[in-house]
Amino acid sequence: MTFSAAELPPAFVATVAQHRPDDDRPGRVDGETWLRRLPGLVDEALDRWSLTRDGQAPLRWGFTALVVPVRRPRGDAGVLKIGWPHVESDTEHLALRAWRGRGAVELLAADPASGTLLLERLDAERDLTTVSMLDASEALGQLLARLDRPASPWAPPLSEQLARQADRLAAAATDADVAHRFPRRMLQQAASLASGLVGDGGLDERLVHTDLHHANVLWRPQPGEWVAIDPKTVAGDPHWAVAPAIWNRWSGALAAPDLRSHLSFRVELICGAAGLDPDRARAMTIVRVADNALRSIRAGRDDVAEEVTRSVAIVKAMQRG
Repeated sequence: MTFSAAELPPAFVATVAQHRPDDDRPGRVDGETWLRRLPGLVDEALDRWSLTRDGQAPLRWGFTALVVPVRRPRGDAGVLKIGWPHVESDTEHLALRAWRGRGAVELLAADPASGTLLLERLDAERDLTTVSMLDASEALGQLLARLDRPASPWAPPLSEQLARQADRLAAAATDADVAHRFPRRMLQQAASLASGLVGDGGLDERLVHTDLHHANVLWRPQPGEWVAIDPKTVAGDPHWAVAPAIWNRWSGALAAPDLRSHLSFRVELICGAAGLDPDRARAMTIVRVADNALRSIRAGRDDVAEEVTRSVAIVKAMQRG
């Protein structure tokens, strides 16, 4: 039975159709073109690895990928992850191979040319949004420690990214239009922090999952543990990975009696469990959220006001005193 385009979730189609190639390498296509190819990619992967669709489990999807539950030749459960080709997805299979299932979903097979991965089946109903913030923060910190390993040569260096961000933030601080929409002093602070971090050196030594947040951690029933999924990796510094856990589960943060204390407490919990320096994590978080807000402003995104409001709140919470 072939996979039909009619099976694709409408919300997934609407999301992916907006994607545009992020570079000009061969194979980079817009989202609409890739969606037309997607059913064929699913069928090819099923044939390649002698898989069958698992009709008892629903399709899953994210911002750039479709996840299809399957059964392997001996009946073992797995999932096919087929991703729209973009820069952040290029090294996912390499990162999963490096971790070999230790703290991350296990990679069973990969076809990088088609952006297709065969992965172990985790409990898709159980992520870190389903547990208390205390337990979630401790689990994220423990995963940061478990995933820590020397950087691989294929991982893009964080120092180069930070240098670009420092220049971008510094330029934005002199742009009256941008500074009108995001506090100039915060842009200046973020630029200064980014420059200082680059100047410190030693930034590119560890393999870092840069998108480690509550929805990107699922439960592995056997032996019973949390593991990371969907790695976006750099050769960097583990403190860089703390920020996504601060800007996610935002409704819970807003419900806290004191937003600033709540966000600061998240940093302390995560860093305590990971053995990291909270002050360094705060500095890197300021850089990341300020740059996120700047890119949203430049792109004219529909949710830019929400992004800016959240980013300002996080920067305030990360500032000492």
